[in-house]
Amino acid sequence: MSIKWDEHFNKKTNERLILSTIGEMMRLASEENALSLTAGEPYDLLYPSEALKRAFEKTLNGNLVSHFSYSNERMGIYPLRSWIKKWMADEGLLPSWVTEENIFITSGSQEGLNFVTELLLEEGQTILVESPTYPEALLVFTKEGARFLEVPLEEDGPNIEAFKNLLKKERISFFYSIVNYQNPTGYSTSAQKKKAILELAREHNFLIIEDDPYHHLYYDAPPEKSYLSLAGEDCRVIYLGSFSKIVAPGLRTGWVVAPKEVIDQMLKLRVLSTLCPQTLPQEALFNFLQETNIPEYLSSLRHAYRRHRDAMIEGLEKYVKPLGLSFQIPKGGFFIWGRIPMIKDMHDFARFCIMEEKVAFIPGDIFFAEPSNGKDTIRFSFAKTPPEKAIEGCRRLGSALKKYLEQLQN
Repeated sequence: MSIKWDEHFNKKTNERLILSTIGEMMRLASEENALSLTAGEPYDLLYPSEALKRAFEKTLNGNLVSHFSYSNERMGIYPLRSWIKKWMADEGLLPSWVTEENIFITSGSQEGLNFVTELLLEEGQTILVESPTYPEALLVFTKEGARFLEVPLEEDGPNIEAFKNLLKKERISFFYSIVNYQNPTGYSTSAQKKKAILELAREHNFLIIEDDPYHHLYYDAPPEKSYLSLAGEDCRVIYLGSFSKIVAPGLRTGWVVAPKEVIDQMLKLRVLSTLCPQTLPQEALFNFLQETNIPEYLSSLRHAYRRHRDAMIEGLEKYVKPLGLSFQIPKGGFFIWGRIPMIKDMHDFARFCIMEEKVAFIPGDIFFAEPSNGKDTIRFSFAKTPPEKAIEGCRRLGSALKKYLEQLQN
């Protein structure tokens, strides 16, 4: 006898848990052996594999009992939190109130976003998000029953006049922002706009969640000051960081910087969800960080990813732009954001590209809270695509676009 599981799931699960479209597109591309321009993941050949192997060996030659037992360091191991605090302070990202006790190690920044959202969001409350924004964040907010307002995003950050007008409509709980080399647009918010938004936050009493996973992946000048540092003693900013994009996502190590009141509540959520974190990958990561020249290491990553970016730009310019694609050149991060005005169903075109030319990308409408927006937009990721494959992928994309437009005309 088969069980009708839908009858047993709670209403919240049935209505709010939605599959990741990015994951689905990546799965389809893999099944069809398509050349993928989809994944916002690091390039596997850039993982510091040998250095991480040595770091794990050092960890395994140490006190294993502490790693095989339940950990009492439920905020994460102190040496790693201390290293992060010094690193961020040296880069000018921290206000004076932040200590190691304000840093909480998470299983990637996604766990941090889940914890923070669960703490801050009541069902039915309204939050403000960039338009477009990271869809997995939208799924987290939807799970908690959020209502959305979207503020249009420009190359230097949110449109401030539109921001002000939205705040006149209703009260918001928090504003979620990917501040540097945003996913999907590659845009960064200027210090000037951050200061303006902080003023609005004080005036309207909302919080800011500053998500910053691409901070060190700049290809021109370094990023401007963080919301966190600009806010100073006004402790309304919660910062999310991650080692996934700059070391290895498999380590599942990110962090949250927040006031002690928030950290204390996150500790309670951790006990309910996992009891305590895994300390083995944390100590191995700490050993890697201690024994690596981090400025040189990050410089080498930027050099490699700049080559990936430039190759994809070259390919898009040559094969796709003449057919109607417009796009922005990102100054950092992993993504190129574009638009093909004559295409009204980018999902249909995406499937056509995979089946006809074995090339995959991400349709842009999934990055909007309002699903009717962005129907003609498109996101490419160059991070995991070396230069020769980027050129070939763009050639295939151009060939697919030419065929698809011919079909539309006929």
